[in-house]
Amino acid sequence: MSFKTKKIRSDKKVHIISKTSKIKDAGLSIIKTNAILIVIICVAVFGIYKATAKVSSIISDISSGVSVKEILLSVISSPLDEDEYGHTNFLLLGIGGGDHDGGDLTDSIIIASLDEYSNLVPMLSIPRDLYVEYNEAGTYGDRINRYYELSKLDYEDSVEDEEEAQKLALEDTAEKVSEILGIEIHYYALIDFVGFVEVVDAIGGIDVYLESSFYDNAYPVEGTDYFQTFSLSSGDNHLDGETALKYARSRHTTSDFDRAIRQQEILNAIKDKTFSLGVLGSPGKLKDLYEAISDNFVTNLNFTEIAHLGKLADDFSGDSMLSQVFTDTPWETAGFLYAPPREMFNGAAVFLPSSGDYSEIQDFANLFLYHTDLFEEQIPLQIVNSTKHEGLATDTMVYLKRYGFNVTRYGNAARVGETQTTIFNLAGEELEGSKTLEYLQKMLPGAVITSEIPEDYSPINWETEADIIIEMGEDFIPYYEANYDARFYYWVSE
Repeated sequence: MSFKTKKIRSDKKVHIISKTSKIKDAGLSIIKTNAILIVIICVAVFGIYKATAKVSSIISDISSGVSVKEILLSVISSPLDEDEYGHTNFLLLGIGGGDHDGGDLTDSIIIASLDEYSNLVPMLSIPRDLYVEYNEAGTYGDRINRYYELSKLDYEDSVEDEEEAQKLALEDTAEKVSEILGIEIHYYALIDFVGFVEVVDAIGGIDVYLESSFYDNAYPVEGTDYFQTFSLSSGDNHLDGETALKYARSRHTTSDFDRAIRQQEILNAIKDKTFSLGVLGSPGKLKDLYEAISDNFVTNLNFTEIAHLGKLADDFSGDSMLSQVFTDTPWETAGFLYAPPREMFNGAAVFLPSSGDYSEIQDFANLFLYHTDLFEEQIPLQIVNSTKHEGLATDTMVYLKRYGFNVTRYGNAARVGETQTTIFNLAGEELEGSKTLEYLQKMLPGAVITSEIPEDYSPINWETEADIIIEMGEDFIPYYEANYDARFYYWVSE
């Protein structure tokens, strides 16, 4: 795919200045990224309820030493489809649903890559305003959040069954996301987030503990332009569905980081409550939960695959989740997008790949989803420029940070005129076998790794908190210049 629009570049010598990301809902994406836990809960309970009918005669005979859940979920279970890396990739789509305006707009688009061998679920969020072409000729396109909606409308004109139109539209959307990321999508799940309230109520509410009181005097009143005050006391709190939703979505008096922590807390509370004996041992609650999920959840997972997911649920926690969202801030992780002038798209605010195609997005998706070591290690790096090429350290910093490397400092080198680009391992044996070192060598062709530190970078002569120093040499200039537009670009605010 090739985008023919011209990128807006800054002069190479302009220093980076801070700016506010154009993605207005970036904070919300943090919350929605955690939706994989809800999916695991939903599919597990979906399977549990069906399995209950098959094993109801067994439950009464279970000994006290055997888990009810284990028996329920072991009735029927089959492995999930996997790719060459042993991962199962899910496309999670969140819609408003119901009679709301734009009820079929997929404002939450998440790819969750389940690695049940390492118990990790790295997740990538695609901004809803990413512009995509809707046909092979590239003559028509729109924001990606309309792709499912428009595809479904097309199928509704050609097939009689609405559910079949929905299924075909979901398959098309999965293919489009697969094209963008360069990965195989095995399963999709369409979730109506309005069902969150019903799910919490179906399990009898959840319990959360607050170290301090919580207060938001600007929580929006649904369907109006008015605001209301929402508060919770410190200590133990029992939340019904509506209250849990407010606690999860509140944003005006705390940071997005705090909100993400609250969401994690709520989702874990839902998971714990769902798999407690109080729910699993209650046919009435299972029925209510099944009905709440059934009304707001569509997937191509079959029953045996759902049961398999249910078996995995206990192996995954909040710590199992790694999340990133593609943004338009090039010196931040996953900053591979830019916002073109609105007049180029009839006044619409959209995002395009900065490199002109999906190549960087696909490279990052492969690194983040299948090589999580880099993002778990987060080894501090320092980049220094030993050449006379102005801005090389800055541009290399932007390049590496975009791919998730933890660059803490950058600037001029202690020495000038070095021909060889060298990666100095200051930590020695501690970093032997580090994936960060391995990936750095791939990102910086020709660079050599050594634990022999020159006197110029010894602790006596060079102060740094980094465990790795990357000294840029003259040999890197040809690669840098040949790939400047595709790899070493950055944007600044006007």
